[in-house]
Amino acid sequence: MNYNAFVNPQTRELKKAAIASGTLHVASAARWFWWIAALSLVNTVLLHSGSHTSFAIGLGFTLVADAAFGAMNPAAFAIDAFAIGFFALIGWLALRGHFWAFIVGGLVYAVDALIYLKLRAHMPFGFHLFALFFIGRGALALRTALMDAYAAAMEKEPVAPPLSGPPPR
Repeated sequence: MNYNAFVNPQTRELKKAAIASGTLHVASAARWFWWIAALSLVNTVLLHSGSHTSFAIGLGFTLVADAAFGAMNPAAFAIDAFAIGFFALIGWLALRGHFWAFIVGGLVYAVDALIYLKLRAHMPFGFHLFALFFIGRGALALRTALMDAYAAAMEKEPVAPPLSGPPPR
């Protein structure tokens, strides 16, 4: 096996976190999930403090939960905490090189975009599509890098020429 910094030479196991952090667009795409979680937390705090301001990147799930359970703050807070925690965890897993985290996080965020489409909120829906573009680009970059590293891990050792015989001229 040729030397590859993304593969453990003894076990030929892929170092997914190193691949994710060393591949263009992957780490920034994974961090989109953290931005989604952080701005949704800010939206939740703003809403519960009586403000009428919000960010376009916030989650539709938290918006619906806060509107539906406005009188029952603990239920709204629990749903908000779950949604925000989910995206924070997905971002961490994506940054560790788990391709499935990009898929699951992207699908959940796409469903969240449909909430804004149903509410006819075009700016948040458009921003969801914008974020999904970068998340998808990072997922594809990670998939390609993982496949390349896997192929490199499976390469056979180069065969050395025989030591006997006349020297080459």
